[in-house]
Amino acid sequence: MAKQAIMTISALKKLLIDFKDEITDDFQIWLSSDEEGNEYLPMLENPESCLAIDKDEKRIVFYPSYR
Repeated sequence: MAKQAIMTISALKKLLIDFKDEITDDFQIWLSSDEEGNEYLPMLENPESCLAIDKDEKRIVFYPSYR
């Protein structure tokens, strides 16, 4: 399996611009993680691997990579 690129600030900005028609400024940002910070995991650049948009709840959910 090929190594996937880790998301950068530039990639995150582009991602938010790309989804501007699906999200608004009042959407919440949710992270899939534990509250204690027991582990630090990267976000992959590919949105199919790391992102879900929940329009009903008005939130964006980011999923870290467990590679």
